[in-house]
Amino acid sequence: MTNKYPLYELKKICNVIDEHVEDKEIVFDYLRIVYLDDKYEKEAKNILFFPIYFTKYDIEDGWMISYVDYRPKINEIMEKHPEYTYVIEKDMLSLFDNDKYNYLVVDNILEEIDKLYEHVLDKVKPKVVAVTGSVGKTTSVGLIEKVLAKKYKVERIYHKRITPILLKAHIINLLKSDTEYVVLENSIYFKDHVKVLSTLLKPDVACFLQLDSSHLHKDGMDTIEDLAINKAEIFRNAKVGFYNTKDKYIKRISLKDKDICYDDKKLFTSNLDELLTFNTNIGFKDDGFVIEGNYIKPYLLTDLSLLQYALAYKVGKYLKVNKKDIVDALNSYEPVENRVSKVKIFGKEVFFDGDVTTYERLKQLSNNKYKKKILVIRKFGSAENTDRFDQVPELFTKFDKVYLFDDIEYLSILKDYDNVVVVNNHDFIHKFKGVIFYHYSGYFRDYDKVLEDNLLSLENDTYKIIPYKEEVR
Repeated sequence: MTNKYPLYELKKICNVIDEHVEDKEIVFDYLRIVYLDDKYEKEAKNILFFPIYFTKYDIEDGWMISYVDYRPKINEIMEKHPEYTYVIEKDMLSLFDNDKYNYLVVDNILEEIDKLYEHVLDKVKPKVVAVTGSVGKTTSVGLIEKVLAKKYKVERIYHKRITPILLKAHIINLLKSDTEYVVLENSIYFKDHVKVLSTLLKPDVACFLQLDSSHLHKDGMDTIEDLAINKAEIFRNAKVGFYNTKDKYIKRISLKDKDICYDDKKLFTSNLDELLTFNTNIGFKDDGFVIEGNYIKPYLLTDLSLLQYALAYKVGKYLKVNKKDIVDALNSYEPVENRVSKVKIFGKEVFFDGDVTTYERLKQLSNNKYKKKILVIRKFGSAENTDRFDQVPELFTKFDKVYLFDDIEYLSILKDYDNVVVVNNHDFIHKFKGVIFYHYSGYFRDYDKVLEDNLLSLENDTYKIIPYKEEVR
């Protein structure tokens, strides 16, 4: 359910200089700024459409991959959706039949979106928890959401890549009047992305999970130190920070008075009151780990999951969530996204991994604590990984066996390691007793669904793939 905006309220918030709206009592239940989800457009009775455009800044600073301007296409959009009301700029009036459609005239569409965004934030005044890092941000945010929801009203913003306009659309449409906390991840693709997002929606609690080589060589960030310095911007406007001092790069960040420093170099003056760690007094035990005397059984038993769960625990404790509620939330957590999920493939329960960041994901999966495990690579291919094959043997040796399908990309490079078996069907899965990691790079490009056709190795396979569920005993 989205927020509702009566026309009279919109006119108080925005500078509407002219209008053509038949129903003066109309209430808009969805402001279509950018795409959020089909369900909002299907469920909405009255939609206010903003024909947005991406500026030169958006393109050059990496927020968008191409220039888009819906304004010249307004007549085409109106013909397709005559039931919408539109926000237009004055010079767009000549592009369509002014008597045929409902519209509001403003000087600048993007400025009116900013007014709406600031209005909602000022009205709700939510606290914000933001997470940055190289790998594992999405799961960390999901865990923090589940923990905080034990005590507070929480809104989670989830998108693979949050941009300023996407963040504004989410806040305008989905931030409820009773929301107490917003949780989200701050990703970096260009240098200033974390800085911009952390300024646009200032975190009260900022978290720096871990660092790896994802996003290297983008926008002049040629070393992991460069990534650390630019991701440290998440602390600039925060009140409290959590950071992982077991990470050899992150631990070089420090708070000296109000200055955030990297080694002895001052980066910027922050609003931080304190910088806290989240990796102390934790160890693996059986199929889980212990945090401050509390046994936690994670969804996935890896070094990365230890960090994610520890961070969620520490944030919950800092924000005064009951300890028992924190533990219950962590022990009942299931991933909020489908990148790593438990499914049944050809009769076996497996961890299905569909992340496109092949090397980084395999590295995190290989650092696991299961006693017996195999890796199955059904699809392997990502441009960012082609220069890292010399590091693959170290990953492979952490599994009992690695099975490669004979039609995968880069097979000739990957197959000659001692631990590797090349296969052309899934028969071996039936015989293996242990944990199976099934890697299929490119999952999100298949619209977040486990597509049977893509997983079958042969045309005559008849096995079915079904979501994993615990059997009722």
